[in-house]
Amino acid sequence: MVKENAEKILNLIKQNEGLVKSEVFTEPNIDVQKLIDLILSECRCSITDNNGNYIRFGSSTDIRVIRMLIQIFISNEKEIPAEIVSMALTKEGVIGPLKKVQIEKRYDEEKDCYELDMEEIFPNDFYVSIFSENLEVKEKFIKNILKPYVKNIIFENDLLMNKCPGAVINRYITRFFKKQKTEVELLQNLTSILKSAINTNDELIENIANYIYINIMSNKYFKDELVNRTIHTTELQKIGRVTGGFGSLVDSMAYEVLKMLELRSFPYGEISSIKNTFYATVAVLESLCTELDNKNEQQILESIKRINRFFSHKDESKYRTAEANSNKFGVKTEFVEASDIEKALKNVCVEIVNLLQHKDELEIKEYLKESTRIHYRLVKIQPFEGANGRTARAVLNVLLIQKGMMGIFRKENRGEYIEYINEANRIINENEKQYLQGLCGNVEECNCYENEFLKNEFPALFVRI
Repeated sequence: MVKENAEKILNLIKQNEGLVKSEVFTEPNIDVQKLIDLILSECRCSITDNNGNYIRFGSSTDIRVIRMLIQIFISNEKEIPAEIVSMALTKEGVIGPLKKVQIEKRYDEEKDCYELDMEEIFPNDFYVSIFSENLEVKEKFIKNILKPYVKNIIFENDLLMNKCPGAVINRYITRFFKKQKTEVELLQNLTSILKSAINTNDELIENIANYIYINIMSNKYFKDELVNRTIHTTELQKIGRVTGGFGSLVDSMAYEVLKMLELRSFPYGEISSIKNTFYATVAVLESLCTELDNKNEQQILESIKRINRFFSHKDESKYRTAEANSNKFGVKTEFVEASDIEKALKNVCVEIVNLLQHKDELEIKEYLKESTRIHYRLVKIQPFEGANGRTARAVLNVLLIQKGMMGIFRKENRGEYIEYINEANRIINENEKQYLQGLCGNVEECNCYENEFLKNEFPALFVRI
């Protein structure tokens, strides 16, 4: 049923639809849950391990948020709720914009590719450096936003008040004789300044203003960093002497805020992570729908290329052209030479044909061993420019489906998978030259080397489907 569900969901996605909301969020059947888990295992994300250590797998977006995005993409929802957008776009402790985002799923039949259209959140070309590049805007920003902002911070901080001459008098004057600017007023002023400097629609300008002032400048950690920098790096506070006064402190803190803002990048990478989650979703679904049984070697090779193309999200799958001598985890190991990739891949396809022809004769344990062998060979060939690991795992699952099984590589246990591959490489490294020659020639010579690590249990969660 997993394969049937994958086909059903893909057909719905092609029509900008999906499963009924209840089938995904409140009453998902076991097969839909397995699909979500499998997709999740191939998405870029971050997790916290059992020891509380932060581990990043290609993205800073939390794995729980990625799960919710997957559920949205396979359902008939047409928008990402504001709270999920906010969590997905949280970056460096700064909460993302609280704004629901309209989405549209598209499929181009001619190009055989999927796209996710998302409502724009920020202009693609906006950077905080606009405040330094435009002198007029910079002066307005410092005078009308930053100085009132840092005055409020000084007035709320006893340590700064005690170290700065004239602070108490200025606080008294500001509160009783001048109107101290509220956050709402400062936000309105910032929106007005941005409108004078940026040629875009009002909604996007308001998004920028909200993100800069509410999400960044009003963030507790941002304020604490500003106060700590002021106390620990300003000569006035370092030596404890009175030399500058309140006006000098305000000026220096305002320029410090400007420098801190310019170091903050908008969460464009996190916006990309949302789209990458969609592309990973359709790539896993497409791979599950791939049929290798009753195909010849060339047809299987084209199917593997197609799987890689979806995981890479490129117009075509390209072979690696550069030589490689270490894997992505920094472990030194050799791969098949770039000029021999096609030959080695065709040998793998011959092995797949042989395995599928005898699948009914093999016990599940032996079939799993031979499928794992093919998986490792794809990893060791490292044939494509990218997504080699995900392609190898996808091919493994295509083979396992023939035996009514599926392997899920949970992010929480990814370290075990990485160690399994590294251990396999260490074993192969002892006879690496002969092994690589075997992959491109007589592959039976590779079996004895592979059997050494194939004795070990493969670190995936195998489930019946």
